[in-house]
Amino acid sequence: MFQTEWPVLLVDDDADVLAVSELAMKSFEIDGVPIRLFTARSKAEAVELLSGRLGALLLPYIAVAFIDVVMETDRAGLELCRYIRETQQNRLTQIYIRTGQPGVAPEREVNDRYDINGYFSKVEATEDKLYSLVKAGIRQFDFASMAVVEFNVVTRCIAAADSLESIQRALAGTLSQFHLDPKGAPTRTGSYDCRAVILDGDKLVGGSYSEADAVAERNRLVKQGLQPLNASGDAFVQNGHDHLIKAAATDVHGEAWHLGRFPGIPSPGDTLVLLNFTKAIATLARHADSRGHRAAA
Repeated sequence: MFQTEWPVLLVDDDADVLAVSELAMKSFEIDGVPIRLFTARSKAEAVELLSGRLGALLLPYIAVAFIDVVMETDRAGLELCRYIRETQQNRLTQIYIRTGQPGVAPEREVNDRYDINGYFSKVEATEDKLYSLVKAGIRQFDFASMAVVEFNVVTRCIAAADSLESIQRALAGTLSQFHLDPKGAPTRTGSYDCRAVILDGDKLVGGSYSEADAVAERNRLVKQGLQPLNASGDAFVQNGHDHLIKAAATDVHGEAWHLGRFPGIPSPGDTLVLLNFTKAIATLARHADSRGHRAAA
């Protein structure tokens, strides 16, 4: 989780619906991180918001969007869904259709024709219902976002896998602090701090910490007791927002550690993505080291 707030979009042409929804949702927090509400009263206003204002705020993708169907036209909300998925090529935002006229856009037809994550009527929109949908949507958005970011960073490292030094250069500036921009590329925001990736005991290959500070912090957290992740020896420890992941040595990589600090409480999905990322970096480093030895010989 990289966000210091979860952006949630409400789109509805009924001012009373927006007001009641804002009142019900304003105090929502997901995994210790508050939501931030954005509202629009038409498809046109939502498009303007998504293409301009949010970009100016340097926020990541909207995590969750609740979209009415009937606004300027009978299908304006569905056209907005298509704009998000196809024009913006945004597959991460969790979109829920919320309609007061289900006969205009039947649930099965909408689910079959549009890339949405859920459909419900306005009469179902209790505070508990909204909370459940926001929480489920944000967790799915978070997991997918982290996977995309880590994939981009690993891809950069693969392209630079000629030597350990090349991998270190590729990690510099991307690992320290990043989130998703509209193209899925890492950008600096000051939210998530990857403090260190440590290989083979004490070899620092990336992060915002010095080698000495990284090893000292790793050792401090280890003393608090590692919790197993699986039967292979992978483990983690969490202390508030501080998070340490251990990737046990295998035939293709040595022991590796990932030390970071989250703005909120990391989810199990966050831990899994970071574990796999750490293993990938360790494998690339082993490969680069082997190539270096062969070249030296």
